[in-house]
Amino acid sequence: MGGMSKSMRVSCSTGREPGFTLIEMLFTLSLTTIALSIAVPSFAKMNADIRTRSTAEQLAGALRLAQVSAVARNRPAAFVLTDAAPDADATARANGRNWLVKFLPPSRGEPGSADLIQVATVARQNRVTLTGPAQVCFDGLGIQASTQGAASDPSNACSMPGDDHGGPTSFLVSRTDATRQFKVRVYRTGRVDICDAAQERVQPRTSCL
Repeated sequence: MGGMSKSMRVSCSTGREPGFTLIEMLFTLSLTTIALSIAVPSFAKMNADIRTRSTAEQLAGALRLAQVSAVARNRPAAFVLTDAAPDADATARANGRNWLVKFLPPSRGEPGSADLIQVATVARQNRVTLTGPAQVCFDGLGIQASTQGAASDPSNACSMPGDDHGGPTSFLVSRTDATRQFKVRVYRTGRVDICDAAQERVQPRTSCL
């Protein structure tokens, strides 16, 4: 009799089985769902901002490459936007989604594949929109230069040089789901910088990145 009482006391003292109740599981699931609903959009926007910024930096690098190449070879070079495959035969087009860097022919004629310096499809890959002129050219001194395109294809004309005091030639780099836009600016002297577009609108002469 005494042994049975002792066993019952031990059984009663153990409490409920370890684990989660249905209510606890539903509560935890609800908290997880709320946390994910907040984190996922934030991560997506952060990723879009990173891709936009990366594209702007690579675009600025391509412009600098065009300038440096022109000086190194003492030969005009161009940064070109295009919607076609970025190769020697690509037609320059304002607001294009691809770009290339090439030497311009010393005389009338079409540049060949040997004149290509760099090609890129990064803007298309990153789903980034580029808004800017079809071509920016540099002369052998590294200064921005303008040339007329062929009559059959005026889009191949180099853009007019930007003014260091009035306003540079610029490219807007944006993406619909990004929170930030960047502006890549090219000055007549060949200087290239990157600005946060929102700050640049408020303070046009703001310090850049």
